[in-house]
Amino acid sequence: MVSEENIPSEEILNEKWDKCISNLLVKTGIGLSVGIIASALIFRKRTWPIAISTGFGIGVAYADCQRTFIPTAIPGVRIVKANNINSES
Repeated sequence: MVSEENIPSEEILNEKWDKCISNLLVKTGIGLSVGIIASALIFRKRTWPIAISTGFGIGVAYADCQRTFIPTAIPGVRIVKANNINSES
């Protein structure tokens, strides 16, 4: 088992960036797909539903990336050290 102390910080940062980029691609693609379907079925082939739903996908992906890089940005979250948890049990 590899402890977190042995993982270089570059690897942690690379994993976070990989997650954010893949998250961006997936959520933007889902937003684009929903926009195309909504445009074709509901809004008589207008283009604005495509733009809005793609923007929603990008916004959700951005918010997830922000939470990944800055975990204290979530309201009500408190970071507790691991050794404090073990001593309480």
